[in-house]
Parts: sequence; structure tokens; C-alpha cells
Amino acid sequence: MAKQVIKLAYGKGPDRSYFEGCSNGGRHAMVAAARSFADYDGIVAGDPGFHLPKAAIGQMWSAQQLATVATAKTSAGIADITTGLTTTERQLIASKIIAKCDSLDGVADGMVQDIKACQANFNLATDVPTCSSNGRDGTCLTPAQKQAVGNVFSGAKSSNGSALYASFPYDVGVNGSGWAQWKQSNSISLDPGATAFVFTSPPQSASILSSIGAYALNFNMDTDAPKIFAASGAYSESSWSFMTPPNETDLSGLRGRGAKLIVYHGTSDPVFSSNDTTDWYQRLSTASGGDASNFARLYTVAGMNHCSGGPTADQFDMLTPMVTWVEQGQAPDRVIATARDTTNAIPNSEVPTDWGVGRTRPLCAYPKVARYTGADVNSASSFTCS
Repeated sequence: MAKQVIKLAYGKGPDRSYFEGCSNGGRHAMVAAARSFADYDGIVAGDPGFHLPKAAIGQMWSAQQLATVATAKTSAGIADITTGLTTTERQLIASKIIAKCDSLDGVADGMVQDIKACQANFNLATDVPTCSSNGRDGTCLTPAQKQAVGNVFSGAKSSNGSALYASFPYDVGVNGSGWAQWKQSNSISLDPGATAFVFTSPPQSASILSSIGAYALNFNMDTDAPKIFAASGAYSESSWSFMTPPNETDLSGLRGRGAKLIVYHGTSDPVFSSNDTTDWYQRLSTASGGDASNFARLYTVAGMNHCSGGPTADQFDMLTPMVTWVEQGQAPDRVIATARDTTNAIPNSEVPTDWGVGRTRPLCAYPKVARYTGADVNSASSFTCS
């Protein structure tokens, strides 16, 4: 419709068309890259939920794990999963991740740029103190908590161990309010409704609205999860079929017409796993002859929760580099991101006060990592992508 309005107003269509979205908008962007590639010259997909039905199952899986170590119940009589892992305990985990992973990129600056190396270095079982018989006091996790948290990060599984959604990388953003919002609130109030009434075929009875939290905690990973792939009667197409790209690693149409795709993803996104997105990009590269960087690039954002927030540099412009790539042929090797400290027009309260003012970081085209080369630790110019 926009193109038609432009044609009517100016006597010609637009010279270029761009699409950008984050979260479910990122899913739309990924679907557009596969299905509507003829309509766009450049597409930017942020923290894409392109496996949204699976991610919703992953959310309920997380709620179930935290329910096993909850110490209180809600007014509805179900486990209060916020008590399964408190703010102080999340901060404890983050501090231990920093202790093991912060310097892997060359400098101790409160950010984990080499997220892949961090997964090999950090061990939840041994790096986080285990509570003694004195119980939980915020300085340790019980063995049961470690089991539950480990299950959350390893991703949803059926009873036979088959993966139902991707794993999540350990990162400092576990202490972010956005992490808690998705893992310990939306997982038991928002995602169950989406699963019951949009993703499941046939939809569940509206009667479960009175106990949506109980539905989440009782969701069966063996018998309920497969319903996102089901079709039933009037529901002739499954949610998995209509919500995802038809062939997510076949972007030959997009590439063939010279269009470009930029994807970015926070490594502390608690709802849509950045591991899922990096896995997709690796498969896309394989399907594209071993290298997709001439038409598609991925940038991970250290510490960022879902689309924004967390201890991170989350203020960046992906559209301008996209326009430059499409219209001038200059592919973006790095994009500069700024931490929204107290001097920012829209400050992020989760930016640590000891970071200084105006910290910038390069977002590097995957699989490159921002590595410190010396000089001002708050300047992106002190980092190289390698």
C-alpha cells in the first residue's frame, strides 16, 4: 500500500524499499527475506523470533524448572517462580560469569564479547558456590537451583532428551530486569496464552484463561509440544507452517536480486536464543557455498536482553549501514553501539556506573569478535574485529 501511495503522489514507485523489525518484527523480517524478497532491497531483523512457537514452549520449560525450586506460592496457588531465582542470585551468577569470561576479549570491562569462549570457560556447577546446610543467603545456589538453572540454559527438552528449542548462552545479562521479565513473568502469563490459542492446533478451551499459570506449569513436553506442528479440521495449517520462513536457509531469491539482510541479536536475550540465530547463520553460510557475508550478516550484542536493556551498549543504527551497503556497495564490517549511561537522552539504568561516560563498542560481523587493542577502554576505536 505504501508503494502505491508513493506512486500516486510522485508518479513513480520508490527507488529502494527497506524493512526493519525486532522481536516478532524480527520474525516478520526473516519471513520477508524468504517469502517476500522481491519487495525489499534491504531487510534488518533484530532478535528475531523466527522459531516463535518453539520459543514459547521454551519459556514454559523455563517456568517449570524454576517452579521446582520456588519457595513460595502465588495468590492463585501455584509456584511463585520469582522465588526460584532471586535478583541477588541472578547477580551472583552474573558476577561469576564476569570473573571467568570478562578478560577473554583482552580487557576486563564488564562485557563478554567472546561469548563462544565463555561457554567453554564458565561452569555453573563449579564456578558458583554451592549452598551449605545453612540454606540460601544470596551468596550461593543450592544443588537443586543449579540443576534448575542449568536446565533453563540448556533449553527445552522432551522426556527422552530431544531438543524442543535451542540452548541459551551464559552471559552477564542474566542480571537484567528484561531477563527476569521474560523468564519469570511472561513465561507464566504471556507465552502460555499464545501457545494455547495461537500456536496449538486445535486451540485450547477458553476455560484455561482462569488458570493460565497452571497451564504453563502442567504443559507436557511430550504430548503438548508437538501440537505446534499439527493441523486439525478447520485449522488446516499449523502455526509452525505459517509463522516461520518456508526454507530459512534458502535465501537464493534475496541474494539473486542483490538485496541484503542484516540480523542482530542480544547474547542475553532470554526469550529468543542468540544460539538459535547463530546456528541459523552457520547453516545459511553452509547452504550459500560456505560464506553468506556477501548478502547476509549477523551481529551479536554483548549483554543485551530482548531487543534492548541489560548491562550493554544497545544504542545503534543498523538502517544507515544497510542503506550504504545496498546503495553504495559497502558492506558493514562493524557497527558502532553506545551504552546509554546517565548522560544519554534515554538512559539505561542497567549500564554500570563504573563504565564511564559515552562508552562505545563495535558490533562485529559474526563470527568475528571485538577484541581490545589498547588505549581508552570506553572507545570503540580501541577494539578490533577479529
